Amino acid sequence: MKNLAYVFLAEGFEEIEAICPADVLRRSTKDVNLVSISDSLTVTSAHGVNIVADMTLDAFLKQWNEAASSMDPAKCLLVFPGGIPGAVNLATCGPLMSVAAAHFSKGGLLGAICAAPGTVLPVIDGLLQEKGLSGIAGRKFTCYPGCEDGPMELGAVHEAVPCVTDTNLVTANGPGAAMEFAYALASLFISEGAVETLRRGMMYH
Repeated sequence: MKNLAYVFLAEGFEEIEAICPADVLRRSTKDVNLVSISDSLTVTSAHGVNIVADMTLDAFLKQWNEAASSMDPAKCLLVFPGGIPGAVNLATCGPLMSVAAAHFSKGGLLGAICAAPGTVLPVIDGLLQEKGLSGIAGRKFTCYPGCEDGPMELGAVHEAVPCVTDTNLVTANGPGAAMEFAYALASLFISEGAVETLRRGMMYH
């Protein structure tokens, strides 16, 4: 199975936290989709920038369900940008959180940045706990300052650094870490040498 990545856009998302990962992943992974979690392909960011997604949530769910039986979770990445109210809107999207929880429970790849670790991870944990599955306890993460309480109360370990990779979970702390976040996500799919080549080609040292 080829590598797949989905970057989810909710009204009020942080632009750089969505576009940087999408850009870097497309340079490395190729098959990357921007997904609007509403019925409209056009999503307005936290700062009033309109972005046209590749698919709506319904189209994503249809594609996901069709591919579920043959999917390798270790080759599929779900990315949650921050921004307010974007990160909250992601966390309150029930169908998306159900997919994310099931994916994470199978070792599937997740990325969350800024406020998103503080909103999305507790919901995922709750859905897993309901099924008697392991949640985020003991997992290392970072997030925007002030958003760490929710995951920490559930046993996750906060690290006050720009970007943290803990096995299949990549988190970052805000817009300034968007490029490091993007390269960390890319490294889930390609070698460190290939990531370094990508960095040099993009003049990011």
